[in-house]
Amino acid sequence: MRKALAVVVCCFILATGYIAYVIAERQNALQKFARYNDSWAVSQTVGEYVRFESLLAEYALGIEGVDKDELRLRLDIVLGRMNSLREGSLAAFIDAKPDMRKVIGEVDQLLGDVDKRLEELSPAEARALLPVISGHVPQLTSVAAESVANDVEIIDAAHAEVRKLHIIYTGLAGGLILCGMALIFLLLRHNQLLDRAQTKLTLLTEELQTATLELQSNNLRLEYDAYHDALTNLPNRALFRRELVRRLDPPSGIDKVALLLLDLDGFKEINDTLGHDVGDSLLQAVAARILPIRKNHELICRLGGDEFALVADNLDEDQALDLARCLVERIASPYHIGDMEIKIGTCVGIAISHRQSHADELLKHADLALYEAKRAGAGSLSVYRPYMQSQLAEKRSFEADLQAALQNNEMDVFYQPQVSTETRAVCGFEALLRWTHPVRGRVPPAEFIPVAERTGFINALGKWVMETACKEAALWKPNIKIAINLSPVQLHSSNLIQNVVEALEKSNLDPARLELEITESVLLGNSDQTLAILDNLKAVGISMAMDDFGTGYSSLGNLRRVPFDKLKIDQSFLSDITSSQDALAIVEFVVGLGRKLRMTMIAEGVETEEQFAHMRQLGCDQIQGYLIGKPVPASELTAYGIYA
Repeated sequence: MRKALAVVVCCFILATGYIAYVIAERQNALQKFARYNDSWAVSQTVGEYVRFESLLAEYALGIEGVDKDELRLRLDIVLGRMNSLREGSLAAFIDAKPDMRKVIGEVDQLLGDVDKRLEELSPAEARALLPVISGHVPQLTSVAAESVANDVEIIDAAHAEVRKLHIIYTGLAGGLILCGMALIFLLLRHNQLLDRAQTKLTLLTEELQTATLELQSNNLRLEYDAYHDALTNLPNRALFRRELVRRLDPPSGIDKVALLLLDLDGFKEINDTLGHDVGDSLLQAVAARILPIRKNHELICRLGGDEFALVADNLDEDQALDLARCLVERIASPYHIGDMEIKIGTCVGIAISHRQSHADELLKHADLALYEAKRAGAGSLSVYRPYMQSQLAEKRSFEADLQAALQNNEMDVFYQPQVSTETRAVCGFEALLRWTHPVRGRVPPAEFIPVAERTGFINALGKWVMETACKEAALWKPNIKIAINLSPVQLHSSNLIQNVVEALEKSNLDPARLELEITESVLLGNSDQTLAILDNLKAVGISMAMDDFGTGYSSLGNLRRVPFDKLKIDQSFLSDITSSQDALAIVEFVVGLGRKLRMTMIAEGVETEEQFAHMRQLGCDQIQGYLIGKPVPASELTAYGIYA
């Protein structure tokens, strides 16, 4: 439709332009009609010339009434007519004809002579001039005839041109009428289409309004989802931070802001042992239980995992502690999820804002208080104190010192002997890591190992211990094994198998002499991946021992799934074996279970001969403890006579 309208409009423009051209041409043709009077001018000249001849003849004959003044008048008229023959298109017409140009020239010359002599012209002289003047009359008549013929041709051509222009004009006018009708039709059609488009646009507008309402609803939902936890429907970390910043801003008019951070006790173990579905249900139950505490615009959020936060306005320290105790009491009540009854506690860290407090600062203070509460034990409360900042600095300093310990040669590997129960002959050593800091002194493994695991430095330490212990064990007699502990963090490292293989290759140690000890806790979580790693380690040819057997969560199930070669009875069972029949029965059961599964049994923490005798009587294969020997550096192992 637009193209058709454009074509019609272009036709109108072209036709209008061409009509203007035709009108201009017609005007030119009409001007030619007005201009085509040359033959009349020549005829008038001839007529005046003949009158002058007649008057001159009368003068020559002496006819009364004819004088020189009248001759002068007539001669001036003839000269004027002759001048008109030398102007415009008539001059061009005469110049184009040599004969006519000659005649006109001769007449001009003759009349010029007469004009000069007229005042002195006598009748006798006039009679002498008459034959000459009369002789040019036929020639002038011929010029007039040719002029008439030429004018007739020009007028005919002009008439033909005007007729042609009339036809063109009529055709263009008809074309314009048709184009106008076509334009009217197209405009009507276009109006129809516009009406339809208007109707569709109205419907589209209504649909857009509906879509806008839906979009607004979706935006509200998206905004809600962006600021709320999908599992518990509590505000999330983003809304928590935004609200905390707003409340701490002086224009809010809030004098004090109390921030309580909650961390559930033992939630990870519940998640690992009972499954994530149970863990999610437990988090929902906790959220539902603490929500009713809100009374005065408190904000309760889930920051992630098992960490919750509560923001309250204008609470002092005592009021914040009362609120925290209420939270601990509510959360500590048993939960019934499915057919299970679950108990869980929480620790609470409290921070109270002061003037010019910032959100990051207040959150950091509450986090330090929570860390202190968790150190104090399950269900503990702690309010931020400035000394916690120095503790954090000390913690970071400790981590920095630990990171530099290997580079500064502060780490050592000690070796504790393992002996046969029957012969008391040394059958192996357990490699134990020791750290001696130049300022801190001897740092117990119970202090630095958890830090190394938390920071990930345990992987570098484990690799170094593996290479050092394998290198030392390669110097021993072929029947002496080396036992090395694996951290759960190490077992989840993608480089573990490569590190073990490299340590064996560098030391040239027989893989059969390497024994890796793991605790049951490493089997929690992603058990399929863990089992795959253990299978790959077994494929290298090394032995696997379960350390601290009986202290985990699923010992019997792990014994069935994992191909262990040795079970290590935890020393907690041996401490009461000489005085408690129950402890003796447990150890007897464990030893019997291991023997039936064709595993080597070793008891750690044997400190007395009485304990040794009991374990020998129960059939335990190997013993380890202070009774046999304390951990010592490699330089003191010569006393055992183990070097080849």
